[in-house]
Amino acid sequence: MQLKQLELQVSQIMKEMVSDNEKLDAICELLQSKVPYYNWVGFYFVNGDRKELKLTNFVGKPTEHTLIPFGKGICGQVAVSNKNFVVQDVTEQDNYISCGFDVKSEVVIPIFKNGKNIGQIDIDSHHTAPFSEEDERFLEFVCTQVSQLDLAHLI
Repeated sequence: MQLKQLELQVSQIMKEMVSDNEKLDAICELLQSKVPYYNWVGFYFVNGDRKELKLTNFVGKPTEHTLIPFGKGICGQVAVSNKNFVVQDVTEQDNYISCGFDVKSEVVIPIFKNGKNIGQIDIDSHHTAPFSEEDERFLEFVCTQVSQLDLAHLI
């Protein structure tokens, strides 16, 4: 499925689902089921006033990495840099937290609300180098949609 078509489905989820939690779950499920190389999809949000990220909603293999300190791994680096981070081959990263031997690449896109980085979407793939600029633009769209939620209960 084309990523542009998925934008419409993400917009529908944002309009139709009642709770924010349902919306985040539905987005995770949609992306993981419709994009063949999105093998794990999850949202991490800043954990209160702590310098760490907390895993909230995800689809895929369970992970022990439910709390990630700022600066650690790809997600932690995005929390500090406030920039997209695309890793086409995780073996080339020194500061990488392994979520399993089957993860070959990862993309993390920050979520901003009122100019502040409040979290991120994290995508793991079992394929090397699957992510394109189109993926980045699509995931930025998803993050913009998610930023419109009332996430106070998560952060």
